Amino acid sequence: MRYICDINNNKYKNLRLCRAELCDYGKVFSFLDDCRKALDKIEFFYPYTQSELEAVLDKGYFMCAMEGDEIVATCAVDRDEEYARQLADVIKKGSGGKEDVGLAYEASGLMVRADRRGAGLASYMLSKAVEYADDQKINLCGVVFYTNKASIATFFGRKFLLSAIFEPINGYKFVYLLKKFNFRYSKPELYGKIEITEAEELNTALQKGFQGFGLDGDSLLVSEIGRKA
Repeated sequence: MRYICDINNNKYKNLRLCRAELCDYGKVFSFLDDCRKALDKIEFFYPYTQSELEAVLDKGYFMCAMEGDEIVATCAVDRDEEYARQLADVIKKGSGGKEDVGLAYEASGLMVRADRRGAGLASYMLSKAVEYADDQKINLCGVVFYTNKASIATFFGRKFLLSAIFEPINGYKFVYLLKKFNFRYSKPELYGKIEITEAEELNTALQKGFQGFGLDGDSLLVSEIGRKA
């Protein structure tokens, strides 16, 4: 692991932020696999294939919060350009052409060990991914299982906008949350609320150019989002 910085927050005492590399594959894989198996709903974390994880560790930016030698949280930015192009295309189609960004690199691997949840560590890890994206001047995309409200809320907390919904052949249904580089918006006027499980209604709203920006219980808050003046 390559040291990045100490995590200076009373909630996360004695933690260091490190960048994992290809040689750390075994340790990272074991952490993600163990945490996924411990989830109440295993579908909430779609696992990397071996080649995908190796590529993110080798070419991307894979961060680990470390307590001694143990990983307690992870978050990464996948720098696969072809995949970023595919995500941008999904977003363009899902938003009715409103969001045409060319490339949207996935903010992936967001995971916190069970005993470290509830203290905002996921939000902290995602904020570091956003900082990296800002430095690299790239767009980010979160790909989240559509009923994983905790994860969706974490992305909303970092100003991602829910811009597309897509159901692959294998039955997994995801929402796509976009954070465009250098795009800032004011708190939007609420257009309406859509139950998160109402995929057809949500898709219709997204196709009209609306985007999700928050949650209220099981409902997504949607509106037309404009750039902050």
